[in-house]
Amino acid sequence: MPGITDITSHREKISDVTDRFAIKNFVLNDASLIVPDQSLDESFIFNGFVLAMCLKGEANLRINYRDFLLKEGHIFTYMPNQISRVLKRSDDFLIENLFLASDYVLQLPLPKDFDLLKKISLEPVQKIKPEAMHNMFELHSLIAKHHRRKDNPHKELQTKSLIFALLMEVAAVYSNAAPQIPSAVSRQEVLTDNFFKIMLKDFKKERSVAYYANKLCLTPKYLSMTVKKITGHPISEWINEAVTIEAKRMLKATNMTALQISEELNFPNPSFFGRFFKQYAGMTPLQYKNS
Repeated sequence: MPGITDITSHREKISDVTDRFAIKNFVLNDASLIVPDQSLDESFIFNGFVLAMCLKGEANLRINYRDFLLKEGHIFTYMPNQISRVLKRSDDFLIENLFLASDYVLQLPLPKDFDLLKKISLEPVQKIKPEAMHNMFELHSLIAKHHRRKDNPHKELQTKSLIFALLMEVAAVYSNAAPQIPSAVSRQEVLTDNFFKIMLKDFKKERSVAYYANKLCLTPKYLSMTVKKITGHPISEWINEAVTIEAKRMLKATNMTALQISEELNFPNPSFFGRFFKQYAGMTPLQYKNS
C-alpha cells in the first residue's frame, strides 16, 4: 500500500483513511469525524468536503441514490452529509483524496457563490485538463511538504493558505466547465432530494416516516411511494443505513459507551440498539468496536 500522510489541525490526532487504491489522504479537524481506517468501499457519511483526483482506472460511485462514473483525468467533489460509496472499481483504480471538515472550510474566505455549489452538487464529477490536474497535484504536494516542516512556527497558516489556493483551483474547474444538458427533473426527484437533505440532518433523532412527511408537507404514504419509486429502496432502508454508518463511526472513532451511543441515536435502551446494530452490521457493537 502507498504511504499515508496525515495532516493535523490544532495539533489533534487524525484518523487514517486507508485503501490500497487511495493515496495521500488528508483529514483536517478532529479524529471523531470519520472511522479510523475508513474504507471508501464502505458507505460513509462525512460532515465535510472531499476532493478526489483520479490518477488511473475508473470507479462507479453512488452519492445518496445517484450514480457517477469517475475516470482517469477526472475530479470528484463530495458535498457534506451525503451517503457515499464506491460501488465498483477497476483493478488499476487509483485516487488521491483530500478530506476537509466543514468547520475548517467555513473559516476560509471563500466566495459566496451559491450557483457554483449547486453545480458541484448536481455535477460532482468533472473531466479536467492535464494542466489543471497538474496544478492541483502540485498544490497537494506543497500542502504535505510545508506541513511536515518542523522549523516553521507558521506552518498551520501556510497550510491553510495552500488549501485555499487548491479550493480556488477546484472552483475554477467547475465555473469553467461546459454546462451539462439538463435533464428534466421531476417533482418526485425534487421531493426525494429534499427528503435526503432533512433525513441526513435529523436521522439521529427521528426515524419515523411521518416526521419527514410532515417536514415536507406530504402524507407518509405519498412520501414513501415517491422515495421508493425514485431510489428503488424504501425510506426505512435509507434511514437505517444512515443510523448504522453513524453508529459504526461512534464505536470506532470515539470512546462513547453503548449506552451513550444508544441515547445519542435515540434508541430506547442499549439492548435495543445492540439488536438493531447486529441486524444491519452483522455483529454486535462490541465485536465491531474490537474488530
